Amino acid sequence: MTQTDMSSSNGVQVTIPAALNRPTHTLYSICMAVQPTLQEWTVNRRYSQFLQLRNDLLAALGSQSSCSSCSSFHLAIRKFKFPRKMWIRANRIVRKRVKSLQSFLKLIVERIYNDLPKCNTCGDQVKKMMRPFLSRGAQPIGESTLPKIQYSLSLQSYAPVDHRKAKELKEQRNAHPQSPVKPETPVLPSPSKTLASPENLPSPMRETNNDNEWYTSTERTDSEQFSELNSPVRSSIAFSDDSYADGYGYDEERCTDDLVPLEEAMKQVVLADGRQSTKEEVAYRLSSMWQGYDLEETLRAASELDIRLSAVDDDDSTEDHDTEDEPSPKKNGWGAVL
Repeated sequence: MTQTDMSSSNGVQVTIPAALNRPTHTLYSICMAVQPTLQEWTVNRRYSQFLQLRNDLLAALGSQSSCSSCSSFHLAIRKFKFPRKMWIRANRIVRKRVKSLQSFLKLIVERIYNDLPKCNTCGDQVKKMMRPFLSRGAQPIGESTLPKIQYSLSLQSYAPVDHRKAKELKEQRNAHPQSPVKPETPVLPSPSKTLASPENLPSPMRETNNDNEWYTSTERTDSEQFSELNSPVRSSIAFSDDSYADGYGYDEERCTDDLVPLEEAMKQVVLADGRQSTKEEVAYRLSSMWQGYDLEETLRAASELDIRLSAVDDDDSTEDHDTEDEPSPKKNGWGAVL
């Protein structure tokens, strides 16, 4: 995912650029980008984990019938054409599933990572369910780091941030530091004014020199608030209990099968529609999904290979059976459910 992708109107972007089509299972590579924190990473998940997430979301959202947002969210997930289990694992079918699962994740991400009002269920609870799915086993991209990735899915706001303007404001404040303000003698309110009147309430937008206070000024940005979260004092604010995901295998982020000849392994990398099929792209996806294939070594070896990559369907002659029924042995030599 490029920097251009991250400058979209949505603060959180999700794509599935590729899948690893193994004889016994298929891994789907999920790429995440959070614009307010400029964090990018990739995680790998199996179809069964997508299906479990869908079922858990439906159960959670269906239990809160009094919230219109929960009901709408529940209906959107239930009506989504989620891909069914299939025995055939042809590259063309895997590519169709990549497209469908990406649409499923986008539906969820666009619903939960925005600043619209939500109840505890469709807000915090759903975010708690999504956080380990999207971050456990994360492989940072570029200058991203694991601690910042965890913070990125625990922000109070996901509105896009103008990082260039925020940097300019910070440089201006550093160049012209404000002199300390002498504290004024507090004035007791007159009997005609109650303590709850607007004149006597502390302003949430006032400037403060106390690092232990959680106030913001009109010039502070989400990126600056994110910087404060990096403090050990604030770490407990951003992290929350992800024990919900224990036992789901989210930490098994890469294929651990024995290595096969590189040419064969690269042909098992299925790129999504629209992805440029180059040896560099396939080698990068392979190293991120299959443990044991080092990126630099894979790139060096791949440059010497003359192979036809999987973006050109070698198996388009295989009939697309979108069904849960087991095909005849003549059509399938694997006999395993995704």
